[in-house]
Amino acid sequence: MVLMKNYAISLGFRGKPYDNIIKAWQILEKNTNIKYVSTLTHEPHINIIIGSTKNIEKIFKILKKIKIKKFKIKSPGLGILANNEPNLYIRWEQNDELLKIVNLINKRTSYLFHKIEKFTTNSLWIPRTTVAWKDFDYYELNLIFRKVNFLFTNHYAVINYIYLIDYTKTEIITHKIRLK
Repeated sequence: MVLMKNYAISLGFRGKPYDNIIKAWQILEKNTNIKYVSTLTHEPHINIIIGSTKNIEKIFKILKKIKIKKFKIKSPGLGILANNEPNLYIRWEQNDELLKIVNLINKRTSYLFHKIEKFTTNSLWIPRTTVAWKDFDYYELNLIFRKVNFLFTNHYAVINYIYLIDYTKTEIITHKIRLK
């Protein structure tokens, strides 16, 4: 019997934003003990679909058949989602290439998820990569911004992977598809 697990379909990237996120995680852990995201997530990524499924192998096979080429994406810098637990993240430009790929992946795979998190549906989806969440408060933002001010600048990254990430207990990349 295949168990229901929590999975994300995500885009992996390399470039200056990737390097800066890793550097920011190290600085935040060393200087402020903010490390929830960096210890949970070992690879910065952009989530497309998050939900529960029993069909991850079928999803993997479908994604492998889709012909997606690697592409550049621009980051205009940091953003923050204002919730009870603030979410500090890298924003990504919603260019045509990204939206086309996101829509294609949603169309081909969303029916294989039992439940999809509402913030990854098309109308609420924001392309972002979380830098810090759960272990800081609003009063710490000035200090955080001073420590990681290099994240406020524009940079480009190359989207070069699709990841399938099991986040049932902790985040584990179980499948990787390299984009050509």
